[in-house]
Amino acid sequence: MKLSTRKITVVGLLGALTVALGFMPVGGFIPVPTPAGSATTMHIPTILAGILEGPGAGALVGGIFGAFSFWRAQTNPNPVAKLMFSNPLIAFLPRILIGVASHYVFCLGKGTFGRAVLMCATVAALGHTGYWSFSNQPLAWRWAAAILLGAVGVLAIVLINRKSGSQGPALAAISGSAINTIGVMGLSVLFGYVPVQAAVAVGVTHGIPEALVAMILTDLIYRGTRRVRGQEKPAT
Repeated sequence: MKLSTRKITVVGLLGALTVALGFMPVGGFIPVPTPAGSATTMHIPTILAGILEGPGAGALVGGIFGAFSFWRAQTNPNPVAKLMFSNPLIAFLPRILIGVASHYVFCLGKGTFGRAVLMCATVAALGHTGYWSFSNQPLAWRWAAAILLGAVGVLAIVLINRKSGSQGPALAAISGSAINTIGVMGLSVLFGYVPVQAAVAVGVTHGIPEALVAMILTDLIYRGTRRVRGQEKPAT
């Protein structure tokens, strides 16, 4: 990786934003009563780093994210979260992979194929969320919620495509968010910190909403910085 002045600047700014989000009362970590202890938006700067400046920059910002998670775990009142993120493998590896995967998915997520993949992933995620959100209701209600949220997903993709013309940023956000959630919870199950059922519950209640928020914000920020960057493709 060539560390140009621009790359160093972007990594520094997005790394600082990651830390700033972590210190916000509601922002980087949103407290919730689950085994994970919090939902996060701190992965968004890492996704942006991978998209804007390549996999190396994404890995560096992801490393900052991981370091903050590891440091924060030492004073976390939630015993499960403290145990999870005091493990360096859980704190660092999924965070670093966010930026790397986001870059390559961004490069692949163009044209008709990217649009089809993004459409399917979004509809599946929203439909799944709607179905399980009404798990205590009759089957007809669950399917109605799944279809309604799936239709919202289709509308969101159509609007994104009209504005940006590229599915890369949105696909990168979904993949980066998925790697963060699956990586953290999967390793936690592997090390025996949380049961499988709890990990799946966190993935549904936190992972899917986090991915959708990241998809919207990443696409907006990418389009908003296009003129400043003066280019459409990320650095390689």
